[in-house]
Amino acid sequence: MNRRVALSLCTLAATLVLSGCFTGQRPSFNSDPLAQGVPTGDGAIDDVLSRLDLVTDGPATGVYTVLTKFGMTTVSATVALNRDRRVVEVGSVRYLDTGEQQLTCTLQTDTETVADCTVGFDPTRISDTGITIDFYAAEAAKRLRRDAQAELAPAVSHQEVIANQDATCVAVTLAGGTATYCVLLNGMIAKLDDGDVTITLGLLVPTVDGAKFQPPNP
Repeated sequence: MNRRVALSLCTLAATLVLSGCFTGQRPSFNSDPLAQGVPTGDGAIDDVLSRLDLVTDGPATGVYTVLTKFGMTTVSATVALNRDRRVVEVGSVRYLDTGEQQLTCTLQTDTETVADCTVGFDPTRISDTGITIDFYAAEAAKRLRRDAQAELAPAVSHQEVIANQDATCVAVTLAGGTATYCVLLNGMIAKLDDGDVTITLGLLVPTVDGAKFQPPNP
């Protein structure tokens, strides 16, 4: 075997080895630090997150007060959960998920009857409140994970009783102050107080009003 042939074989072998390194299924992982189920490494924070990530499917109804700190405006909010159905009301806007369709409706202030429904969830209808339809669990978890990335010291856990319910809380020290998150045993937020909003649970009952889950008459 002459030198040129030997060199060609060596080059071919190296190419096959390298190509083998880049073939086949590559390992994958969730690199989004804000995704559901991703731990932060802070035990006090992860204790609260583990409950927010596994929120109850009901039946449960929670009534909240939401203070939007920009403008210092207050609005009421209600969350009703029953298996694969849910209703979230923020002010005069009702989001209805029947399990088969999603609607965004307007509540008549005087009678609380539903009118002017559109198909799908329209998040812009409550954008001025600083919260989303998922404020009671998934959004709170995302906020907490975001704060965990910016914390200046290990978070501090404590217990509170909110709306006659036991809640596990965590205080996160940030550059702009302290953010507090409290979660119930069923995974629903009991209190969220950060630089943008203060969400406070006022009432929790283990039932739902079936009428809320009925889509309006066409």
